[in-house]
Amino acid sequence: MTLLAFVPETQIERRILEVQAGRYPADALMRELANSELCIPSQAKVTDGWQGYVPVLLEQNNIVFVAVFTTASRQTRDFAPHLLRADGRSFVQRLPAGYGVIFNPGYEAQLLLPPDGVAMLKQDLSGR
Repeated sequence: MTLLAFVPETQIERRILEVQAGRYPADALMRELANSELCIPSQAKVTDGWQGYVPVLLEQNNIVFVAVFTTASRQTRDFAPHLLRADGRSFVQRLPAGYGVIFNPGYEAQLLLPPDGVAMLKQDLSGR
């Protein structure tokens, strides 16, 4: 699969590139993502309280990842018909055990957070 070029549009996207280059700690990036607005594709329209949310799920090596984007411009209509904007903290706290997150799927700067990483991030966030 050919990945799309990634030109960072936001500070958080610049941080992703820094993590990939080994110039910034991944755990610090995860905390920043939790404090950022995320763009979350949904197969159905979402109303208050996340009612109707149907995630876009991608599988890699038998691990299921929920697709998320760091800016709305990265998600195309053919990926999912609806886009929910939410803070990363509330998104992560809602993820059931056993799911990972893939940030910016299909881009050179896609970032995988496996299920155990999600669990550790949840634990880190609950201690704050």
